[in-house]
Amino acid sequence: MDLANRILDRRGFGSQRINQYWLSGAESEKLVKSIEDAVEKVQRAGPSPINLIENKTKSKVKKGITNPIE
Repeated sequence: MDLANRILDRRGFGSQRINQYWLSGAESEKLVKSIEDAVEKVQRAGPSPINLIENKTKSKVKKGITNPIE
């Protein structure tokens, strides 16, 4: 887990995007709290840097494409 966190931090993604929880099948309340915690952390982290890069690339490609009817 430490290695994954270091790699994510070095690449600019932020280690807060990865979570690990140890749960038993009998711990349904803990499962719900863990999921809520993970969702909250991801929301605080903001948009994924991968999506931001892909969106910039897509917008550049769209600008370069013209409609043959034009």
